[in-house]
Amino acid sequence: MLEIQAGAPAQNTHSGRLPGILAQTLHRARTASVPYRVGDVLVGDDPFNGRREGTVVVKNGRSIGIRSSDRVYFYDYRQLRRPD
Repeated sequence: MLEIQAGAPAQNTHSGRLPGILAQTLHRARTASVPYRVGDVLVGDDPFNGRREGTVVVKNGRSIGIRSSDRVYFYDYRQLRRPD
């Protein structure tokens, strides 16, 4: 049985299950929105990185790493498209 001691802060009395579920849900929401997979060929267009065509090698949240000419360029997934 759970003992609650007098004078204990309120945040120590919860079971810890809700923050875990919330963190897992937020993680899924961030990663599930990216429609590209590792190995896809994409074209990235960004005013700072320029236009590059390459293969997806890294997928980190909403950031996608494209390997082009032996370098990896990172783009936001919204700046990527499939080649025509």
